[in-house]
Amino acid sequence: MPKHDEDEMDLEGKLTTAHKVSEERLAALWSAIDTADTKTNVILGFASIILILFAGFYSLGNQSLENKALPVICVLLFSIALVAYIVLLVLSILSYRIRDWSYRPDLKTLIENSKNEKYNKANIEAWVADECESAFSANLILLRNKSKKTNGVLYAFAVETVALASGLALP
Repeated sequence: MPKHDEDEMDLEGKLTTAHKVSEERLAALWSAIDTADTKTNVILGFASIILILFAGFYSLGNQSLENKALPVICVLLFSIALVAYIVLLVLSILSYRIRDWSYRPDLKTLIENSKNEKYNKANIEAWVADECESAFSANLILLRNKSKKTNGVLYAFAVETVALASGLALP
């Protein structure tokens, strides 16, 4: 990084930089929030389809065994998969319920402050940067909680898939 004289950038330039960086970080955080929701949506969709398909395969497999009962281990593995799916569903719902996001800075306040002659560009940018930082901090806590639930959804999906595949491979 090239060295700069401390006085080279005036206060307004520094605040503009802080404003841009805080907006970029907040935008990146919004992207991560959207990505967590997308992952949960995709996993929930695949888990639902896989559960239905494997249930069909189990029922067809039962017919091919000439109406003999499925081995106990297959029923147990299917039950484990079903429990994993229910866990996945509950974690998905809990993940979706996280909606108390901070949408700072408040646009109405920003417009009012921008029209007010006592606030110059530097004041507005400093305020926006502070608001973005506050929103980032508040949203980061919620995103961590959402990410934990999304990871739980992923683990439950793995358990469901392995249990279903194993149960289908056994008979």
